[in-house]
Amino acid sequence: MEMLGAASSVFAVVSLAVQLSSNIQKLIEFWDSVKEAPAEVAQIKSQLQILGTLLRSIEDDYAASSNDGSSELGIECLRVCAESIAKLEKLCRELDKGLNGSGIRRRWTCLRKAMKEKELIDCWAEIERAKSMLILYQGWRNG
Repeated sequence: MEMLGAASSVFAVVSLAVQLSSNIQKLIEFWDSVKEAPAEVAQIKSQLQILGTLLRSIEDDYAASSNDGSSELGIECLRVCAESIAKLEKLCRELDKGLNGSGIRRRWTCLRKAMKEKELIDCWAEIERAKSMLILYQGWRNG
């Protein structure tokens, strides 16, 4: 019975990591669709790609290993990451809705008008928060 619980915990971590990776890919696609974007948009995409790579690394690590009791911590770290990704998704949905609703193509000048500077700073903070959590977790897990 204990083995079933361990397998279930590992599956939960892998499942959540896969879901978050998929959500990050959607965010990357959104930012990739912004035309005439400045370097900061390329940096956002780059940071999201790093976050996706970290998630896939955790996913691969758990899929290849047995449960060593770190599943609970893994799930909590991924939940923090999920909260950050959800905030980013909400921001992108709001921006997308505002742009598509008026028939405007996704040009940076239009996006910048719809997006407040604080929202961009918040976007960076959420990416950094999620990345930091995953890096700390990986460091702890790999000793």
